[in-house]
This record gives sequence, C-alpha cells and structure tokens, in this order.
Amino acid sequence: MTRYVLLSIALPEEQFDLMSGILSTYPIVGIEEGMDELTVCFEQNDWQDHYRESILEECAEIGVKAAILKVGTEEDQNWNAEWEKTVDPVVVNERIVIVPEWRADEYDAPLKLVITPKMSFGTGHHATTRMMCLLMERYVVPADRWIDVGTGTGVLAILARKLGASWVYAFDNNEWSVLNSQENIERNDVVEGILLEQKELQEVELPSVDGIAANLYRHLVIPYAAAFTKAVKPGGIILVSGILKYDADEIRAAFTDAGCTEVERLDESEWSAIAFRTPEA
Repeated sequence: MTRYVLLSIALPEEQFDLMSGILSTYPIVGIEEGMDELTVCFEQNDWQDHYRESILEECAEIGVKAAILKVGTEEDQNWNAEWEKTVDPVVVNERIVIVPEWRADEYDAPLKLVITPKMSFGTGHHATTRMMCLLMERYVVPADRWIDVGTGTGVLAILARKLGASWVYAFDNNEWSVLNSQENIERNDVVEGILLEQKELQEVELPSVDGIAANLYRHLVIPYAAAFTKAVKPGGIILVSGILKYDADEIRAAFTDAGCTEVERLDESEWSAIAFRTPEA
C-alpha cells in the first residue's frame, strides 16, 4: 500500500502564496491549508529528509517566517473523496455563490461560480475572496475591461465576466493556478472574453482598463500602487485585498500618494478589502 509523508509547516497566512511558490519546485502531491499552517503531502518514494532544511533555507532567503511542526506518514486512501468532503459551497450573498463542481446542481443563484480548486488559492472560503466578490458586484460595470492580478483559481476573473465585463486579463505566476483557472473558466462558459497568462507581476505590461482586482499581500500591493493607478482609466476602480486590517493605513497611503481616493473599505476578522477611485483626468 502506498504511504505518504505529511509535512506540517507553521507560517503566517499572508505568506501562503510565497510558500506555494517555493513548494512548486518540489514533488508534492497536494497542500492543505489550515490556520497559519500548511500540510504538504509527498509520496513516500519522492520524499527526502533534506527537504525539511532546504524548504526552510529557501523561506529564509525571501523572508518567509516558517517552522516545521512535524513530519508524519499516512496510508493510502481515496484522497479525492476525502478532499471533496472538506470543500463546501460558499454563499457570498443572495446573488453570488461559489460551489465545487460536484455540488453545482444544489444551487441556482444568479451568479453561480463553479470553482473546483486544486493546488491554487481562491476557493471563496477566505475572507479576502468573499470581500472582493462583494466589491466587484458593486463596481464592475457592463462592457468594462478589467484585470485580475494573481488570479489563483480564476474566481474573480470569472465573476467579472458574469457581471458583464466585456474583457478580462487574468494572470498568475503559478503554473498550477493558471492550469486550474483555465479549467474553471471553461466550466463557467466564459472562455470568450478572458485572456489568461502565466506572468510575473514585475514583468507584465498592464493594459489600459476600467478596473483592477488585486487580491494580493501588502508586500506586492504597495510597490505597484502607482502602476495599477496608471493602468486604470481616469475615474476607474482599483480593488485590493489580501491585506491585514493593521496594514490598511499603509495601503491607503500608497494609493493616495498615486492620486487615488478611497471609496469603500470592508473588514472581516483580521482582513480588509479596499476600493479606490483613480484620479479624474
């Protein structure tokens, strides 16, 4: 019977995406998210003891504060069936619901997003994704053009199209995310009108659009406040989340320095999402 090695890693939730990038170079089977903890699964034949040290070394190089909690083993089982039990639908509000493919028939909301996550982020269970959905419902105008920065599972790009955006540019630097996003875009019948690419934020040329959705972390949002503002037409909208509410003032300062005005802010638990209006011409 196949045996798996489970590596439990403690790290701040806001650094999950950085850890995902590190782990993408290892032969992992899957990742399970917990509260400030990731459980990483390897097939036993692929596991090497030095991975513990090498993962931590790579974390230290890019400033990820991680610690190994434990290394354990697990017998083989129907992992897909077990995983499916843990992925519940997310009712954002009376109009928006995010459901996995195997439960899609149970819901009939006006904006039903069929999102089947794999090893990427953005299932709707995280507060930041839910808040971004609420803000997009308010600010996406039919026929607008939008950018989804760090698309993850593609949920925000898909929602933008379902809200009437005529065109969405979605990109992510993670290969798993791009592959998963493409599958979800096809599931939701919104292939036409979405350009999906694997790109690094520091390398991408942002097209001129009416709005940007950036569900990132503060260390990515702040340096690109001016670039986001430049890409959005005068009087357009920039939605940012993935930020802790304790960092909201710093985020606000970056965008006001770029000439933007804060329009609205949502808070849930320790997280915030903010809508900014770009300066008028």
